[in-house]
Amino acid sequence: MRNLSRQFEDFKPVYLFFREHVGALSITADEVPGLLLVWIAFLGAYLVMRREGHISFDMLVEALPVKLKKTVMFFNAVLMAGFLLLLLFQSIRMIKVSGRTEIETAEIAQGWFMLVLPLVAVLLLLALTHRTYKSMSPSGVEK
Repeated sequence: MRNLSRQFEDFKPVYLFFREHVGALSITADEVPGLLLVWIAFLGAYLVMRREGHISFDMLVEALPVKLKKTVMFFNAVLMAGFLLLLLFQSIRMIKVSGRTEIETAEIAQGWFMLVLPLVAVLLLLALTHRTYKSMSPSGVEK
């Protein structure tokens, strides 16, 4: 065994190079796509809300009179807007506190991955405002 290891002693610098530089990529290859998946999921949620593609269980609301239906839908929109505003402000606070911390496997600040939260909160607020305005218009809720 020793003779075999001595025969390949010339390859030690190549091995050390790959261990130092390429080995780190194999770890990063798992963490970064996982963090980017969060971006895809949240931006997908925005697109679905914008196109009104979320599954809704609205049998109760559909059975209500038009005026009460609009009131319930508006109350629902206010609750969602409250949550999204809370998400917006708390995510900005989170980025201020720990956004400069680098992820373990790459020299990338966590704030770049956390940025999706305030961005999506604003986008979802815009989509919610658009949807609420459309549903509150005279032709928005059917009798």
